[in-house]
Parts: sequence; C-alpha cells; structure tokens
Amino acid sequence: MSSKQRDWRFELLRIFSMLLIVATHYFASDNWAVHTDPARAGSWAASAHDSLIMTGQIGVTLFVLISAYFLSTSTHSPIPRMIKLWVQVVVYTAGIYIIYIAIIVARGHKPTFLTIRNTLAAVFPVTMGTYWFISAFFVMMALAPFINVLAEHLTKRNFLLLTGITIWVTFIWRILNPLTLQYFTDIGYFVSLYLIGSVIRRYSELIPTIRFWIVFPVILICFALCTVGTHIVRSGAHIITELGYPSNLFTAGSGASPIFAVIIGTVIFIWVAQTKPLEHSSILGRIVLAISPATLGVYLIHENFIVKQYLWSFVFRVPEPPSILSKMVIAPMEIITLYIVLLAA
Repeated sequence: MSSKQRDWRFELLRIFSMLLIVATHYFASDNWAVHTDPARAGSWAASAHDSLIMTGQIGVTLFVLISAYFLSTSTHSPIPRMIKLWVQVVVYTAGIYIIYIAIIVARGHKPTFLTIRNTLAAVFPVTMGTYWFISAFFVMMALAPFINVLAEHLTKRNFLLLTGITIWVTFIWRILNPLTLQYFTDIGYFVSLYLIGSVIRRYSELIPTIRFWIVFPVILICFALCTVGTHIVRSGAHIITELGYPSNLFTAGSGASPIFAVIIGTVIFIWVAQTKPLEHSSILGRIVLAISPATLGVYLIHENFIVKQYLWSFVFRVPEPPSILSKMVIAPMEIITLYIVLLAA
C-alpha cells in the first residue's frame, strides 16, 4: 500500500505493537530481584512480573492481524513484499555483523565471534531463523495467497470451522496436553492469526461491536488469568509436574500457548478496526505515517543477536527501582525512551 492508501489508525496500531514487543524484552531482561532471585520464583509478584512478558505476544498478535486484515483480500502477488522484507532483514543483520567484526578487529581483539554459524545467521537470517518472528512472518506471507483462495471457495460456515479448529489445535490443545509441543509452532501460530484476521475482514457483520469500556476489562481479566495460571504452573504441584506444564505456559517463549495475549490483541484490533476512519491530512496522521515504516527496524536492531547482549546490559546498569510505584514510573519511561532511540537509529 502507498502512504496515501494507508489508514493511520492501523499504522498507529503497528507502532504501538512494536512498543509492546520492546516492552516484553525489557521485562524479560530486567535486573529486578523478583525476576533474578530464585528464592522469589514461586511468589505472586514473580508470576505478575512474568505476565508482563506476554505484552510482546500482544504486540505480535496486533502486528500480524494488521497484515492479515489487508492481505486476506489482496489479489496481488506476495513476492514483491517478500523480497522487500528479505532485503531489509539482510541489510540490517549483515550490516550490523560487518560493523561489529570491523570494530572488534580495529580494537585489536581476535574476532572469535566470526564463525560459520554466525555468518550464515547474518547473511541468511530468514532461512536460518535468526529472528523467529521474521521467519514465521515470511512463511505466512508465502502461504497467504493459498489461504485466500481457500477462503474464497469455502462456505462461510466451513471457513469459520477451519479457523476454529486451527485455534483449538494451536492454542487450546497445547494447554490441555502440554507434552504435545509439536502442535504449537511459530508458523502455525501466525497462520492461526492470519485466519483470525481474515475472518475479521471478510465477516465483519458477525463481529460484535467492541467499545473501549470492553477492551480495558478484557486486558485486566486476561492479565489476571495469566498471573494466576503462571502461579499455578510454578507451584510445583505433583500433577503439574507430571503433566509437564512449563512455567512460561501462558506468557511467551518456547512451549508457551499465548492464548490470553491473542485474546487481548484480537479485541484491541477489532476495536480499532471498528472505529471511524480518520483524516490522513491531520498533523498526527502525517507523523504516524512517517514513523510507521521504521517500526520493523526497531525489531531488527534490538533483537539482533549481537546488539541485544550489549543493549540490555547497558540499560540495566542502573540499580533496580526501590518500590513498585517507582517501577511503574521508571519502566514505562525507559521503554518509551529506548523505543524512540531505536526509531531514530
């Protein structure tokens, strides 16, 4: 889509989604005692802290739903978009790798980081899975035209049934039987989100009206359920251990089923999609449309396998904020500041 065609409601949502992704990596890397002290791992505070990590999955859900919403009715080939994505990712990843090696050599150090595996990860980041998000998103884009054809030929009932089955197998089955890891994959995750986005776009008349006063309670309830669920799977109860539930089941990461994050992200997306389109000519609209293309770069920089090991050690050189209130003030400020710096990079 050209900038004239882009609706800045969704572009603002894209910016917000990447902010949430930065936030999740912030909380996953912070130096707070509730996170780093093993003695507090089973506390309610630790469960609540870990639940903050699901913000990234909310961001992922929003980001994918935005693309799915528009791609699900597109008749254009995805190949130009895929090539553009591939080139952008290679430029960032290989560029950072070359600069890093050059700095190491210039400082007189031996480039031990210069290995075959790291070189391949830098030059072929999509194929090598250097960024799980990018690799899964790339495959989703490749599959999108085939899913669209399927949607065109299936009845409404059958397409909704297909979407429901996919959601069940991807998210719910993972919770009911945590040992079946093979049923939750990054690609399956994104295909499920694509189907949800397609349903929202194709069958908008079936979607109930979502108001902000609905969105906020949904966020609170899902966060509370995530905290309670995380506390339960961390309890070490015999049945939990025997069934093989991972401690991150409801948050994010390997073995997780981010169903609560998907619910929150879907509700937020529907709320935005149902709002009245805004004028592109407004000052805010022009700013949003100018910033939005840089959001993917934020991800490619701060999640780069070289950058992130230095980034978070730098951010968390300062001592942990002394109180919950100070954390509630300082953490958002640091996340937003970091996000602005990454946008400008």
